[in-house]
Parts: sequence; C-alpha cells; structure tokens
Amino acid sequence: MGSVKVKLRQGTGTTQNIYIHFNYGRKKQYRYATGLSIKKAAHWDEQNNAVKNILAEPDSSNINADLAELLTFSRQLLRDLEKEDIPIDNRILKQRINQWKDKTGEKKEVAYLTDHYKWFTNYYKSKPRPSTGKPLAKSTLKPYNNTLRILEDYEEHIGGRLAFQHINLTFHSEFIQWLQDKGYTDNYIGTQIKNIKTVMHDAFERGLHKSLDYQKSAFTKPKEEVNHIYLTMDEIKSIKEINYSKRPHLDIARDLFVIAAVTGLRVSDYKSLSTSNIKAFRGISYLEIKTQKTGKIVHIPLHPFIKDILKKRDGQFPKMIPEQKINEALKSIGKKAKLNEEITIERTEGGIRTKTAFKKHQLLTNHTARRSFCTNAYKADMPVIDIMAISGHSSEKVFYNYIKASPLERLEKISGHAFFN
Repeated sequence: MGSVKVKLRQGTGTTQNIYIHFNYGRKKQYRYATGLSIKKAAHWDEQNNAVKNILAEPDSSNINADLAELLTFSRQLLRDLEKEDIPIDNRILKQRINQWKDKTGEKKEVAYLTDHYKWFTNYYKSKPRPSTGKPLAKSTLKPYNNTLRILEDYEEHIGGRLAFQHINLTFHSEFIQWLQDKGYTDNYIGTQIKNIKTVMHDAFERGLHKSLDYQKSAFTKPKEEVNHIYLTMDEIKSIKEINYSKRPHLDIARDLFVIAAVTGLRVSDYKSLSTSNIKAFRGISYLEIKTQKTGKIVHIPLHPFIKDILKKRDGQFPKMIPEQKINEALKSIGKKAKLNEEITIERTEGGIRTKTAFKKHQLLTNHTARRSFCTNAYKADMPVIDIMAISGHSSEKVFYNYIKASPLERLEKISGHAFFN
C-alpha cells in the first residue's frame, strides 16, 4: 500500500518549499510541488505537518488550510487508484491533482485584517455604524486611516500580512513594542489598539473569523493622563485684545481660536460658521449648529467676545484657514499675549516616562480652546448637563477628561458651595 508524506526542500536563501511525496511501489515515487513555502525550516511543525502559527509566518493559517485539503485529497486519490486497480505513475498522479485544483480553485480567497479594515472605513464612510447609528465623521476617519497606514508599515516590518488569527496576545505585545521603539506615546499607541479592536469586532460579528484574543482583558490599550493645558478667561481676553490689524493671517487665527474658546466647538464645526448659524429666541442671540462628528444640534448663546469679532468684521465670521496654520500661528499669538508660565508635561514616549518643560504658549493648539471652554464653564458653576449640551459630549466620562482645573482650582470652586458655608 502506498503512502503520502509532506517534505520540505531548500528554496532560495532560507526559504523552504513544501512538497507532497507519493510512494506507490518499489522505487516508485512522485514529488509534487505544492507552490507553498515557508521562510525558515525552524517554522515547520513536523509532527503535525503544519506551519507554526507565529508572526514570522503571517500566512501560516492559509498555508495550513490549503495543505490539509491537498493532503486529504492526495491520500484519498492513492487509495482510490489502488482500489480500482488502475496502474499508478507520475503522469496520472499529476493529472488527477491538477483536475482537482481546477475544480476547487488553486487559490482560495484570504481574509486579512487590513483588507477588512479598508472595507470598514470605506463602508462606514457613508453607512451608519450599528453602535452609533451614524457614519464615521471625517474627523474620526482620519485616525482610523492613520492606524491602517501603521498596520501596513508593520506588515512590511514583519515581512508578511496579518490574518485575523494573528491578532492575538503575542501580536499585542510585539506590536506595542514596535510602536514604542518608534518613540510613540502611550496614548497614541492606545488609539491604534482601540481602532484595531473595533475593526476586529466588526469582522467577528460578520463571521469572518473566530479569533477572540482581542476581547481578552490583557489585550489592553495603553493610556495615561497627560496634563494638557487650558486658558483662563483672562488669558483668552488678553489674546483677543492683541492688535493684529497689520497681520491679517494672525488676526484670523486668533479670532477663530477665541470663537472656539467661548463655544466649545470642534474645528470641524467652527470652520463652517456663517451668519446663517445665528438665531434669535425671546431676545436671546445664539448659534445653532449641527455637529459634524455626532450629528447633534447644539444651541450656544452668543458670547460678547463673538459679538465683538462680528462687529469688527462687518457682521461676518472669519474665513477658515488650514488647521495646521492655526496651530502654528497660536504659538506666536500666545507668546505675544505673554503666556510664559512654565508647564511640565509628563508622558510615556517609547516606553520611557519623560518630563519636559515648556512655556505655556508653546503648548497652544486648536484643541486647547475646547478644553478651555469646558473647564471655564465648569469653574463658573455652569451645570455639567448644560455644558455637555453645548460641547456635544454624550458621555460624562469623556467630558470630564476635558476638565483641566488644578486641584487647588477645584478646591476654590468647592469651597463656595453651600455645604461649606
């Protein structure tokens, strides 16, 4: 009776090509090239006739699936030929295998994480997500696309593609280490892990895989508190009062920042403000805006600072300039406003805890305005539910991340409560 075995054969470099060996009589053998290969002989599990499921062999699952089917067919083929008493030779073995491949398709469709990731972002760009009932906003798509780029870079780094089954605890630790080696902060790394978990869960719910390591408690996203700055109302006022009549680009950047600081609007929302957003109700002038990220409609009383900006600009809002240009201008604007308080920023970069001293104006960004609004409104005793109605936050947990009052500022606020008086 004949036998079928799997054997490796040296390819180029350390590559090992996988062959099916048929033994069907005395000195009668046929070596069939499967077209499959692995990177190193050490990656082969001889006992199970399979490739080890390791990151160094990112296509191991698909190779093993194809090989298992081919082995099953080859063994059955040999039994059938012997049973039917058909003369066996290399020609008929090759012919029957090729006929089987023509029927089954030599190359089966493979589902990789990045393939589904591209589908996910493209599909939910216009379709509502089950968890939110809304499509992905442009501001949300940007970090998702950034994670996709990082995953593709990582695949290039490991020399192969990431199938769903590779997204396990080993991947988690090695991927984080790779990102830390690049000097990324823990919060930035955490965003990548969060996005990967979201796409993996979508694929799981669609029946594309059964890999559940991404749901384990150890598959965590790194996170740390960073002491982001905010500006007090006095500091915002000092910025507002700088005369930039001869520097129009700084004038526009400053006005956009001030508007955001007294409305709590995201860049994606205040960049499209126009007089059509100004409404009136019982003598109250307010802004009505449908937020881009959440689709919520918010109503914000018109702050005196905004009225001053509109008056200066003949009733018109400033025209939007690129977000990066605003960020660059804010450093100069903050310096002019003498925001020179020394701020020490602690964060984990590349897995190492660092402390870096900055002048306050060096840390100014567009997002500082939104944090400033939430913090100043909170310090002014505006009810949290009302602040969230303006800021558009749907979760108190997320909202409180924006409150940047120091412990002593909180003490000052709490001391005025009736309980302590």
